[in-house]
Amino acid sequence: MTRVAQIRQVVRPLLERNSDLALVGRLIVIKPVHHLLLGVYIGRSLNPLRHVPTWSVLLLSDVQKSFGFLWGERVRGRQGFWQTTDPDVSSAMCEAIEQEALAPMRSIKRFDDFIDLTSKLRNPRRHLDLFPIARLTVDIARGDLVAAEAICSYLKTKAGKSEYVYQEERYGRAVQELCPLVAANDRAGLANLLHSYEAQSVKNLKIEKYWERTPFPIEMQS
Repeated sequence: MTRVAQIRQVVRPLLERNSDLALVGRLIVIKPVHHLLLGVYIGRSLNPLRHVPTWSVLLLSDVQKSFGFLWGERVRGRQGFWQTTDPDVSSAMCEAIEQEALAPMRSIKRFDDFIDLTSKLRNPRRHLDLFPIARLTVDIARGDLVAAEAICSYLKTKAGKSEYVYQEERYGRAVQELCPLVAANDRAGLANLLHSYEAQSVKNLKIEKYWERTPFPIEMQS
């Protein structure tokens, strides 16, 4: 398997050309990190001589325990992968990451941009509305508590609960912590909870050094 030391060597040109990037283990992070984590993970392969870079956008207010690939894409080489023994693997892979990953990710600055990325039009098989708790945190962050209340009502149904039968902790956060505050229209309380969820995600992902706590849209509305 590719080692972190190998990855550091391969992506060095990328880091040198882009001052807003940082390498955290196998993860290339766009800094500073606010509500959304924009990153490229250089994954492992069954073949120890291959790099597998995948870019993705993570919603930090929906507690993340690891870097996931729900909303992103693989960065593929000429043969569909990147062979570590290729003499030009570093320059070619770094250039591909800049064009195929950094360019689309840098356009994602707000929750509205995230909604566009995860829309049914762009992601028909894994759009945001297929993931009620993720959608709930987005609607709360944006201050749309009417939409959030509708999701809370669904989550409390048998069908809603069944979607998270194997994610009891996550379901509990939504139904027991967020939804009561939505019902009470407690915007300050909701913002504080989302900040705490973000901080937990940041700690889990070991990116504390690059995270900046910033207000949610719900905090800036009169």
